[in-house]
Amino acid sequence: MKKILMISTGGTIASEPSPDGLIPTIDGAKMVKMIPRLKGLCEISCKEIMSLDSSNIQPHHWQEMANAINDEYDNYDGFVITHGTDTMAYTAAALSSMLVNLAKPVAITGAQLPIEHPETDGKNNIFHSFHVANSGKPGVFLVFGNKVVSGKVAKKMHTKEFNAFYSINQSYSATITSDGLEWGAELATPTESFRVMTEIEEKVALLKLIPGTSPDIMEYIIDKGYKGIVIEGFGAGGVPNDENNYLPAVEKALKAGLIVICATQCTYDGVNLKEYPIGVLAARLGAISAETMTTERAVTKLMWALGNAKTTEEAKQLFIK
Repeated sequence: MKKILMISTGGTIASEPSPDGLIPTIDGAKMVKMIPRLKGLCEISCKEIMSLDSSNIQPHHWQEMANAINDEYDNYDGFVITHGTDTMAYTAAALSSMLVNLAKPVAITGAQLPIEHPETDGKNNIFHSFHVANSGKPGVFLVFGNKVVSGKVAKKMHTKEFNAFYSINQSYSATITSDGLEWGAELATPTESFRVMTEIEEKVALLKLIPGTSPDIMEYIIDKGYKGIVIEGFGAGGVPNDENNYLPAVEKALKAGLIVICATQCTYDGVNLKEYPIGVLAARLGAISAETMTTERAVTKLMWALGNAKTTEEAKQLFIK
């Protein structure tokens, strides 16, 4: 029987009503006891490292999660992390970078309704997450509704629906059916030793362009000492180059040593900086394409790359890799 560690961090799944709304108060051991179907599946241990609404999750909390897995990596065959849904995709993306050469499953899950609610989705989500953690499949996965999503490509698309998370620009890792888990493409197990790279540069900005936004907002980002910026541009990732021309501001940021990533506000298909002059010119200045990354992946990977690199060029290579 495999040994699985459940790491609790709070979220709606662990919440109870209070005069100020839902507050996470239920620990992992209590949640496990509420799911009798788990009995006999695996040997379960529980560890609570925080109890937060996920809107309050900060980058140092990602580090705590990664270090908790690192501390227990040799003692368990897989891991389940319970987490609030609002920033779950950011955590999944961050851990996908931090847990290097991960050869075991890490299943992240939560719920739209508290686990004590009579119509909760939490019990099913935890049950399925333990099946993922017990599968031996390597990687960080977000398990929610009837889907298993790679942590690198997960995005929350609904605030209420039980199937709240989608796999963006990539097939689902697995589908949950009445017969169990139906896995997609085979997942390669890393041959190099597991390690964590948890350093994070928090001075990364996300700028979502709208028609009329002046490029002087870039001046603020540069002056405040930011090290990188992800620009959510229009369509295939372009920025304006006529009125409100962003190209001089992009060039100034690059000369100041910032890494500039061009992302897109479109959910699907990704960035193509070779298609239109507004993208071509940005790339020519030195901006990097986010390609098919979600915003969550682009932001957290840039934070991680800048935190773990010694030079800007090394950070660029870590981001692209």
